[in-house]
Amino acid sequence: MPRLHRRDRKGFTVLELLVVILVLGILATIAIMYLLGYKEKAYVAALASDLTSAYDASIQYYADNASGSVTMNIITAYGYRQSKDIQLTVVDGTLETLSITGIHPGVQGVYQVDESGHVSQQ
Repeated sequence: MPRLHRRDRKGFTVLELLVVILVLGILATIAIMYLLGYKEKAYVAALASDLTSAYDASIQYYADNASGSVTMNIITAYGYRQSKDIQLTVVDGTLETLSITGIHPGVQGVYQVDESGHVSQQ
C-alpha cells in the first residue's frame, strides 16, 4: 500500500523558507534605516565641527585685525581646514555680525555659525 503522506522527509517547506526570507528582509530594512540615521548624524557633526573651526579661525583673525572682515581665504590662512564634501560660505565677515553658513550633500538644510559661536540650522 503506497503512502499518501511522506512524513519522514527532512528539510523545510517552500512556505517556511519564504517566511524566513520575509522576516530577514524586514529586519534588514529596519537595520538600513537605522544606520542611515547615524550616517546623517555623523554628517551634521562634521558640518558643526567645520563651522566651529571656521569660527575659531575668525576669532584668531579678529585678535590681529579687530576692524577687519574675514573671507574664506583668511579663515584658511588662520588654520581652518575644510572637511570632505563640506562647503562653507562667509555671509557676513565682520566681528559684530559674523555669519558663516555650511552645507553637506548628506544633510538636509543649511547650518550657520553666528558671531557668538553658536551653530544652528537655518
